[in-house]
Amino acid sequence: MLFVVIGVILLVMNWAGIGPPAHWNFNLFGDLWKFLWPFGAALAWWAWSDSTGRTQRKAIERMEQRKLDRRDKAMEALGFGPRARKARREGHAAARTGAGHLDESQDRDLNRRDEPRL
Repeated sequence: MLFVVIGVILLVMNWAGIGPPAHWNFNLFGDLWKFLWPFGAALAWWAWSDSTGRTQRKAIERMEQRKLDRRDKAMEALGFGPRARKARREGHAAARTGAGHLDESQDRDLNRRDEPRL
């Protein structure tokens, strides 16, 4: 992609009359190669990248990362993510600090558990 950007910049500089590319011509045996080399380099890069499997590996890595991100988001929504664990830990610590003080609903629940069932 960088090579394509360089080629487009050279073409725009020639068209706008900026810098050295402004004086280059498009003759076949003149300065045409100066405009075409970035596009040729991009073509060679893409051919190499596809032939070695680099493109496919990168696509698989992106897909795997998306899967992991989606799984983490789902686990977080269910309350099993790292933030949820931290919140549970802080909640348990708060419950432990006030362990001697039960509110009325918790007291009733404890009494029901102690009652024998018929």
